Amino acid sequence: MELVFASNNINKLEQVKLLLDNDKVLMPKDIGIEGFDVIEDGHTLKENAFKKANELYKLCKKRVFSDDTGLFVKALDNRPGIYAHRYAGEDATDKDNRDKLLDELSDKANRDAYFLTVICFIDEGGKDYYFEGRLDGTISEIELGDGGFGYDKIFYVKKYEKSLGQMDINFKNQISHRGLAMKEFKKFLEDKYENLNN
Repeated sequence: MELVFASNNINKLEQVKLLLDNDKVLMPKDIGIEGFDVIEDGHTLKENAFKKANELYKLCKKRVFSDDTGLFVKALDNRPGIYAHRYAGEDATDKDNRDKLLDELSDKANRDAYFLTVICFIDEGGKDYYFEGRLDGTISEIELGDGGFGYDKIFYVKKYEKSLGQMDINFKNQISHRGLAMKEFKKFLEDKYENLNN
């Protein structure tokens, strides 16, 4: 089943294809929409996810979906929250964001945090649906592992005694916030459309 993902990130696309077990997930440019970009100025993950999916739906009127993820750190009043991707500034690298977070937590005893992913799917008739995945953990004091992206190297999951950056990609996909949200989304698609391979 063909789906259009509201992202230009090829690495994210490959991860999504794997999680949905669907090779027919396309990016905007694959259907002739060049330079697709949406200003994420919503106040919640749900608002941002809807805004991206809706803008794409208006352009193509196909089945589309988007996701938005935030990192919520208890000792920092749930910062960086929805601003996780640009926490250290608009052009910040992943390392810049991690360094800023570690610096702000340097004198904090409580390092509890959680990731939350919200997926917005808009069907061919324009109806929107939402799916969520949450992963609880703590922020480590140093970077651990060299896998993943974003905050993976400093997000430590006590249950598995590893950071996301230390986990095998297939295992991480099963237990991560995005993986859990995609699992819910995939189940919905299977129930609604029965045969995803068409």
